[in-house]
Amino acid sequence: MATRTPTQARKLALLITFLAAAVILIGGITYTVLNYYNGAYGVSELWRRLRYALLFILMCGAIFLVEFLFRIRFPLALELSLIGFAAACLIGGNLYGLYGYVPFWDKILHTLSGPLFSIVGLCFAGLLLKEMPEGKGKILAVVLFALLFSLAVGYLWEVFEFAVDRLMPGGYNNQRWQNGVVGELPNGNYEVTDPVGTGLKDTMADLICNLVGTVVFLVPAFVLFWKQPSRAHIFDLERRPRRAREGRKTEKTVPEAAAQTAETVSESPKEGQ
Repeated sequence: MATRTPTQARKLALLITFLAAAVILIGGITYTVLNYYNGAYGVSELWRRLRYALLFILMCGAIFLVEFLFRIRFPLALELSLIGFAAACLIGGNLYGLYGYVPFWDKILHTLSGPLFSIVGLCFAGLLLKEMPEGKGKILAVVLFALLFSLAVGYLWEVFEFAVDRLMPGGYNNQRWQNGVVGELPNGNYEVTDPVGTGLKDTMADLICNLVGTVVFLVPAFVLFWKQPSRAHIFDLERRPRRAREGRKTEKTVPEAAAQTAETVSESPKEGQ
């Protein structure tokens, strides 16, 4: 039995992952539609949930779009982890309703996002700082970049949730701001159960979980890299070859070769004389 090459193994793993994600996505859409027909929620809630299915497809596409634009390739385990994380957040949390069924599902995901996006940050740090001399200074810069990258992703996700809650129709409650609303006053203000605001508490708790997950992962990683700097290279990105440019270069060399041949032929009689 012939062994698979690393490229073939990667394609097979991605194929299996995409098929599994498609099954989970179709199951989530079916589950959501059936709940709608059973009267669990109205049409606005139906479309609100189905938008997350589209968002999941876009986020998976964004992973490979980044690889294409920057001509890089993430480690296979990281690609699969990002797809799985997106599925857990968008499909599991919204289509299957795990945010309501599983206690602290949201906080678990925000905590796990810390290590996940720290690894993404380590990958990009190795690429951006590749010209920096090896040593303790580079280790510190790489880990610091990963820390800030992970925290920035957590911050931008909260901005995204806030924008969706404020701008998208359909009554989105990503930041749980509706949980504390008791009623609406005649002047347009809301009567709430918590003076601090359930939305603010949810946002800060999400950011703290992201920070905790990031620190818990990066502190041991920093100690390991400090003692064994060569271990930092396990997160190096694979650079993809520029095949298109090589093809264009080959096309340009054909006329040049023809011109050189013509010059050689025209010079040959002169050499004979």
